[in-house]
Amino acid sequence: MERTAWQRYHLDGAIRYFDGVYNSGTLVDRMMSITAAFEEAYEEVPYKSIISLLCTCCSAPASTAAELILDRFETRILNGNDPLYHSNPPTVETYNAILTSWAKSGRRRHVKSSSTLSYSHHPNAPSNLVSQMLQLYNENPSEMERIRPDFLSFNTAIASLTREQHFRSNNSDGNTDHRTIGKVCFDHLQTMMILYRQGHQACAPDLITFSTVMMTLGRGKDRDDESRAMQLLDEMLHLCVIDVEKVGRKGTNGNIVLNTAVFEQPTTFTELYEEGDFDQIDQGSSTRYIYNVIPRNKHFNVVFALMAQSRKINRNTLERARAYVEIMEQLGQYESETLLDNPPINEELPENGLDMDISITSASSSKPDTITFNTLLKIAARAGEPEAADEIFQEMMTKHLKGNLQVKPDRFSFNTLLLAWSKEKRLNSGRRVTEILETMQEMADNGDEAVRPDHVSMTTVINTLAKSAKQNGSNPQQAETIISRMEDNKEASLRPDVVTYTSVIKCWMECGSLRAAGRAVEIIEKMHQRYEDGYLECKPDTMAYNVALNAIAKSRAREGGAENAEALLLRMQERFLAGDRDVAPSAPSFVTVMNAWARSKDPNRGKYAETLLQSMHDLHSSGLDNVAPNTVAYSTCIFAWSKSGQRNAGSRAEKLLKEMERYHSEGMDDMKPNVFIYTNVMEAWIASKLPDSLEKVESILEHMIEQSNAGDMDSAPNTTTFNVVLKAIRHSSHPEMHLKAEKVLDCMKKIGVQPNIITYNTFIGACARTEGDEETRRRAFSLVLAAFAELQANGLRADGYTWPAIWQACQCHLDVDADLPKINSLFDVTVKNGAFNELLFNSIRGFLPPSFLQKKLNRKDDVQTLTVHDLPAQWTCNVKLGRVKSPNKKDKRSRGAKVAK
Repeated sequence: MERTAWQRYHLDGAIRYFDGVYNSGTLVDRMMSITAAFEEAYEEVPYKSIISLLCTCCSAPASTAAELILDRFETRILNGNDPLYHSNPPTVETYNAILTSWAKSGRRRHVKSSSTLSYSHHPNAPSNLVSQMLQLYNENPSEMERIRPDFLSFNTAIASLTREQHFRSNNSDGNTDHRTIGKVCFDHLQTMMILYRQGHQACAPDLITFSTVMMTLGRGKDRDDESRAMQLLDEMLHLCVIDVEKVGRKGTNGNIVLNTAVFEQPTTFTELYEEGDFDQIDQGSSTRYIYNVIPRNKHFNVVFALMAQSRKINRNTLERARAYVEIMEQLGQYESETLLDNPPINEELPENGLDMDISITSASSSKPDTITFNTLLKIAARAGEPEAADEIFQEMMTKHLKGNLQVKPDRFSFNTLLLAWSKEKRLNSGRRVTEILETMQEMADNGDEAVRPDHVSMTTVINTLAKSAKQNGSNPQQAETIISRMEDNKEASLRPDVVTYTSVIKCWMECGSLRAAGRAVEIIEKMHQRYEDGYLECKPDTMAYNVALNAIAKSRAREGGAENAEALLLRMQERFLAGDRDVAPSAPSFVTVMNAWARSKDPNRGKYAETLLQSMHDLHSSGLDNVAPNTVAYSTCIFAWSKSGQRNAGSRAEKLLKEMERYHSEGMDDMKPNVFIYTNVMEAWIASKLPDSLEKVESILEHMIEQSNAGDMDSAPNTTTFNVVLKAIRHSSHPEMHLKAEKVLDCMKKIGVQPNIITYNTFIGACARTEGDEETRRRAFSLVLAAFAELQANGLRADGYTWPAIWQACQCHLDVDADLPKINSLFDVTVKNGAFNELLFNSIRGFLPPSFLQKKLNRKDDVQTLTVHDLPAQWTCNVKLGRVKSPNKKDKRSRGAKVAK
């Protein structure tokens, strides 16, 4: 079309008019209609002129229309069947004009219209357009060199992406593609580097490009953003000829070699453009990177922050971070030596679209600062390296004392160091956190208010003291001292709250002191009193009561633990029913008290536990959801019955089991019986000592096997289950318990459950108690010998219960005179195993004639006067012997008795 003909349409004014009058898709449809009309009327349509006019509007509809027209233009040119010849095809400048229009519009999405693009890479319009440029270029680099994306193309797309949070796009195959903004920005930058290395230096990213992508990755929206940021940082260092892998590596001096000429390079595209070198950079032959992209400390800090948030942190993570810090130190030293003067970068760069906050490049120094060291401390804490955290902190203190104000430790530094030690379970962790707290207090008293201990500091120390309270009985007193100091603070943020008091109760609970129960109740009362005095942050809650209940239940007090725990639970219920919803009893509240009853010596423990279980049902029926009985509650109650020794223990436990099965069949998944519950019901039947206890236990075992065969693996019997069945046989009066035990052991092996030493000990014990005629007893003893051989073949070692059980079977089933060869052989095996403890020696001494032992010991004195300590060392080498009793103690008591008489 001739220029005069084109000007007659005054399309520039028409487009501005349309953009002001029409909204969204209407403008797009109008422009597409006009373009179609031109295509019908003229052989060569001025597509680029129409696009250029649309781009001057800087609106989303105009940008959408311009991109659609450009897509139409490229499609006609690339049409394989009837390609369009055009004297002025689109170039990278055409694409960049649309990208700039999108950037100025402030929008990032295409408007809806009747026309659609032939491509879809990302929902973000600028990124979508750059991706299309890359696709066309990669398909035919020689022909499409005219639209190869350049620095401005990529940076405009990256700048647009940074305003996004996340997006979801569809691939060409229709599958949904989930990607984060950081990932797409990173991919664009990687493409820039690929093109740069192919010789297209105009695509080289500058410091602002690296900084923008780094900051976007710093949002941490994707678990892989950490590795991407590290890769990006390593790329920046590599461009400065620094190999991070060699820093700190064994066998090297750990120093980096940096060409100081890097500092003379421009840092941004704008500086390069203003120096007039931009038009010649693609023709340059220098191997040195065209920009100064030395990472600043904020680049490093973004990487450290992502490393500290990683799901998996170990010593390697910490060593990598410390290598980065070493590089920062040496870069800072280079800066000082070359008197680097690099002012902050605050310019608006409309040419490349990076008009966002670029404060990440505003710090000219690469030296580590307080943020660097604080994040490094956090990495050490999460890596479980408290000693390394100590080293890092001491390095901070040393640098600060030498005048480096950039690394002054603050409260966060101290709190992170406390956190590192709080994760340790070693004995000295409590002492170390106390020392750190004292240092904070001392520095604050000397005028450094920035490190005065706060609520986090105090609570961390108390929690650490709680973890090591079991090894150090003085920890609860230290925790009480700290909380007293906190109570005197006038600032509410520094006073103890319910969490702090709960930590102190936990400290008492862990130490197991006789005072723990009493102090737990006293602290709960103190919290109520402070709340009534106006300290609202001290109001007790369910968690505080639950920890107090645990402290009472675990107290070493021999009597009254269960009663005291139930009394506190009753007060908790009373407050809740009076309207205090913060102390609503929960399922753990009741389970703790039930467990206390189960472990008490009270013969009515099962009854009391079941009463509490019924209370849970009543409260749940009244509308309290968090107290609903569950598997744990029923399991604890059944356990209490199994320990009660009551004759009705078995029937009560089985009744509870039937309730659980009924509830589970009605759809209550948290009431599903498991192997532990079934096994405890068996124990309850054994404790009942009823004639049919064995029959009940065997019935439960059969039911468990049926359930597991039907796919319920939670009910599959395990080794403990079979051990309990063998125990039931041993405690029964069945006339052929050896055959019963053999059947159970065979069943166990048949379904693939591995016997342990307890299995064989219980089996041998059952065989030893078998009664009957001589044939029955000899059969039982043969099973004992077979079991002993089997346990040795399975790699198990006979223990202090195995040998007495074997000799008990020997005593019950063999005749000393008739079976002396067998007895002698068994005796030699026992000696060879060094298995003679006091229990076994006394048993054998009462069974075998004195002459037998005198001959074995090669001594003539009375064997009844000997103790296990008088036996040869070979006989007792594999057992633990008690202390040797003083031979005069008995005589002293005898003389005393005679005098008294």
